[in-house]
Amino acid sequence: MLRSTKSTLYERLGGEQSIAAVINEFYNRMLKDDRVNHHFFGTNMERLRRHQITYFMSYALGGPKKYEGSTLRASHSGLQITSEEYEIAIKHLNSSLRKYNVPLDDIAKIEAFLRSVKPHIINK
Repeated sequence: MLRSTKSTLYERLGGEQSIAAVINEFYNRMLKDDRVNHHFFGTNMERLRRHQITYFMSYALGGPKKYEGSTLRASHSGLQITSEEYEIAIKHLNSSLRKYNVPLDDIAKIEAFLRSVKPHIINK
């Protein structure tokens, strides 16, 4: 992914197809990591990946799809995700973004967004 003059992160990352590659890489890393993969046992991963790609990441990155799903707090309710596990997820996402040559300033913007929603996700 090369630097461009596109205005939203969604456009700069290359739209749905490029975001799908990053999200798939992210979940592959999460599923291989024994520190966090227990959160996905019994989860329909195809559905989760599709939802993240099509709706949530589009919403989070300024894409065209309007997110109308559960709140972050509701969708993470009962998962008991720790702050340490959340940091592991951020590291896996950053590594996935770097693999696809996302510019560091865009990675920083995505990480800032993830940190802003952290209170809605951890220990719920």
